Amino acid sequence: MPWAMNEPAIEELTREALELLSFDLEDLYAVLGCQLLGAATPTRAAQVMTSLANLATRSELKEWQGMIADTAVACASSQGVENIARDLRRDGSRFIDEMREDFRRSLCTKEILDLTENINASRMQILILLISAVVKMPPQFESISATLAAMFCKSLLCEICQ
Repeated sequence: MPWAMNEPAIEELTREALELLSFDLEDLYAVLGCQLLGAATPTRAAQVMTSLANLATRSELKEWQGMIADTAVACASSQGVENIARDLRRDGSRFIDEMREDFRRSLCTKEILDLTENINASRMQILILLISAVVKMPPQFESISATLAAMFCKSLLCEICQ
């Protein structure tokens, strides 16, 4: 039987979005960028995978050569991880920029802005459903709406609506 991605249940998306509220907004941009890799061009996904593979190879080489305490290799690895995270944040930011007008047109009402304050499971569920309607992604990618909901609760929606 061929592999298929299942549509996540709204309850699961709500739980995930509520858990994401503990992350900084900048980190959520990187999470969004990771999620968008599923819909990215193969070369974009390959760039990220090549960068990760290079980091793994560098780490394995360091261990093989017995240079575990080598600060230069550790700094290079740390810089590599930061470069990947920066690129993923940029991908997430680009998506927000491309969707900004759609979000502004569809979500910038007092009632929806009020949903992002004093967030609870019910409010988060409504917000996810509203975002899903705006983003119009296939059901397999609806988890992106959960990430966006958490980002909007972190002040992003207020910023978009200004």
